[in-house]
Amino acid sequence: MWIEMVLFLFLAVCAVFDGFSRRVPLVVVWLGMLTAAGLRIGGAMGETGLMSAALSLLPGAGFFLLGFLTKEKVGYGDGWALLMIGLFMGIYRCFLILLAGLMVESAVVIVLLAIGKVKRDREIPFLPFLLLGMGVAVCL
Repeated sequence: MWIEMVLFLFLAVCAVFDGFSRRVPLVVVWLGMLTAAGLRIGGAMGETGLMSAALSLLPGAGFFLLGFLTKEKVGYGDGWALLMIGLFMGIYRCFLILLAGLMVESAVVIVLLAIGKVKRDREIPFLPFLLLGMGVAVCL
């Protein structure tokens, strides 16, 4: 449980920055990734091999590809954050966090569009929703 708390702190800092300035502090993400790598090497996350660590990077790599294909309509900072989440939580929980975050964001955006608070071309920060998705994943 303490590993989830460490990730939550790193992700919360990134979510606040993303929410207010639409920028992800990469120094915080890289520090989180180094922390996760150190915990994996130190054995704090149980027995995890190199293959499982590599697979846990797939959601983040997918978001980098999505950012490239959409000419950064999906920001690279989201990909970096998913790389960090993957290293901490593994591929399955990373996908669960991503799915929960996407579902919550979709519901919020649909409501905001319906009541006229946002336009279709508005940029919505994603990391606050990933933080909520992490809350859902920890509760499950």
